[in-house]
Amino acid sequence: MPESLIIRPPSEWRSLLVRITRGCNWNRCRFCGIYPAMGQADFSIRSLAEIRRDIDVLVLRHPRAETAFFGDADPLAAGMEIFCDAARYLRQRMPVQRLTCYGRVATLHRLGPENIHRLAAAGLDRIHVGLESGDAEILRRQRKGQSPKMVVRVARWLREAGIELSCYVLLGLGGRDQWRRHITETARLINRIEPGFVRVRRLWLHGNVENGCPLWQEVRAGDFVEQDPEGTVRELELLLEQLRPLETFLACDHANNYVQVSGLLREERDQMLAEVRDFLALPEERRQAQYAVIGSRI
Repeated sequence: MPESLIIRPPSEWRSLLVRITRGCNWNRCRFCGIYPAMGQADFSIRSLAEIRRDIDVLVLRHPRAETAFFGDADPLAAGMEIFCDAARYLRQRMPVQRLTCYGRVATLHRLGPENIHRLAAAGLDRIHVGLESGDAEILRRQRKGQSPKMVVRVARWLREAGIELSCYVLLGLGGRDQWRRHITETARLINRIEPGFVRVRRLWLHGNVENGCPLWQEVRAGDFVEQDPEGTVRELELLLEQLRPLETFLACDHANNYVQVSGLLREERDQMLAEVRDFLALPEERRQAQYAVIGSRI
């Protein structure tokens, strides 16, 4: 029985899911801690023999699969030999049209451009990274372990290697006090790196003050004031206002987004912005009902 991933991008729901590592090798982001909460407290690297066996079984069970995804949080941390061998073996067993994975910006930055070209040669087509914010201070405060400068370098290396970049943005990560700076700097960074995809999420602090993600400690101390639902939608509005008409596909492709918009920025940015503004123009009772229905979830 192949090992199951704990988390995968919604866009990879039809992909073969191959587990290269278990858990998260960083596990320090204050807004997260989700892997320990879901029972994967420790990080470990699976052997190549285990990975190959899983690929063999998955190929037999899903012979028509067209895409594949490597996990968990940062399978590149397994090292170039294991990751590239697994990628080549998968493509030998099944000629998938797309192979993707999660990856930390810090790991990619450490690998450097030469190794990123090796990843492309092994068959990696797209990488999903947690951009979260474009503001250096917010990233530092949240212990993300990356900086906007690192993101710019990594984005350039990926583009040069021909690997698509899919970035995740967390609405609400600046709290109620720093939301404008959070969104403004995030839009500025996206405009600079021009990723293939921007996937929008809403910050959700799992658990509670007594037993939850580390950011709850700051909430309890009053050092972080959570963004309210209306403010979250205002953040999405500001993000769309400040993004240039790029060849970037933006998607609110997760169930916890209060407003679901998606489209190519170059062609549909104004339409998406109009949809968000139409929502904000609804009577308050209808907006509040929407916020209550959506709730919070992974």
